[in-house]
Amino acid sequence: MIIKKDILYKFFLLLIFIIPVVISSIEVTIALCAFMLLFLLLDIKFKYSNGLINSILPFVAIFIIASISTFFYSHYWYDIVKDAVYLIKPILFIVLGFYFTSKIENKEFIFKLIIYLAALYALYHIVEVFLYVVTSGFSISLIRYVGGKANYVELFAIVFLLIGKTNLPIKKPIKFASLIKVVLYISFILYFSRTMLVGFFLLFLACKGYTKLTRKGVIYLTLFIALTLALFASLQTMDLDRKSNGLEGFLYKLKIAPSEIFTTDVDIEDHANLWDHWRGYEANKAFEQLDEVNYNYGYFFGKGMGSLVDLGFEAPLSAKKIQYIPIIHNGFAYVMFKAGFIGMFIYLLFLIHLYLYAYNHHNNRYSKLFNNFISGISLFYLFTTLIITGVYNQGDVVTILLGAFLYLKYHYNKERHLIE
Repeated sequence: MIIKKDILYKFFLLLIFIIPVVISSIEVTIALCAFMLLFLLLDIKFKYSNGLINSILPFVAIFIIASISTFFYSHYWYDIVKDAVYLIKPILFIVLGFYFTSKIENKEFIFKLIIYLAALYALYHIVEVFLYVVTSGFSISLIRYVGGKANYVELFAIVFLLIGKTNLPIKKPIKFASLIKVVLYISFILYFSRTMLVGFFLLFLACKGYTKLTRKGVIYLTLFIALTLALFASLQTMDLDRKSNGLEGFLYKLKIAPSEIFTTDVDIEDHANLWDHWRGYEANKAFEQLDEVNYNYGYFFGKGMGSLVDLGFEAPLSAKKIQYIPIIHNGFAYVMFKAGFIGMFIYLLFLIHLYLYAYNHHNNRYSKLFNNFISGISLFYLFTTLIITGVYNQGDVVTILLGAFLYLKYHYNKERHLIE
């Protein structure tokens, strides 16, 4: 019976890493998570850690604030339920990641699952892009449209493989590790993703312990920041064609990355300028609507679940034009729009709490590694919250890994017999 349960838990863990990526339906994902949660609620032997509680409490608080704010406005029930689903997702993912990892007998399964699943994702991605290029020609923007804009399972798999078996709690070697690396590298490049590129450096530096404010950490962080600034400075001197389908088009996207987020003064009649600064535009529209609320209530507690950002015009964001949207790219603006400054402050506390894991006491090299990974995830989310809603992104699976790492840190911290 134990073996059968173990297989079931492994299957469920595999499933929650597949559904958000493959189906991309928040409703299906939450329905599946709600079903899986029944196993946890019926498990009287389930042991949780303080780390788990401290990590989900901020999201519970944001959910409560947004729920209370909802009663002060008139929103449609459909929009309220949809927001509730988005706000509850990170809680479910962290808890389920923690729970299923705690129930699996062989803890190295989580790493092999990510690596082999990433290899399948990468192979499919490469074939999909190859077939498109052969039939339609090379265009980075269309390749990203066809093959997807990112895959964070692949990102973590690359980090795992670069760390190596000797640094991870894996006894048996990864089969075809060298081949899998090559496949993942090719797929990584074909995403042409700025987010994955920055995310990789943040996670890799963090797991090596170089994002801590130690002498070595400051050197590496300074070098990383200096190289990043040098890259952007050099890009600003280039006259790049926005309409280019090749590398020049990708470099143009890199060049405008900062202004894409922070530029808010946009002429909506100039479509090229609007789409280049869309993230800043929609965030600014959200803040404008908070400013319209009496007594500054909106700034403090947000407009609650079901609130929609008025874009000011009908934008071609799908098959039909849309003027009112429930989700925006800037996660900080999104949280503030739903739960106000208090909600955003709580979210920042969550990121700080995770980052400080790098400074936690550890009994062995494995608990140290997971402290660093958790800290790295905070930096990853600090970055991705600015551009793709962070933990509230529809296809995000990193919160599942966060839950898994929280358990593994708790698990290996008790294994005092392991040698540093």
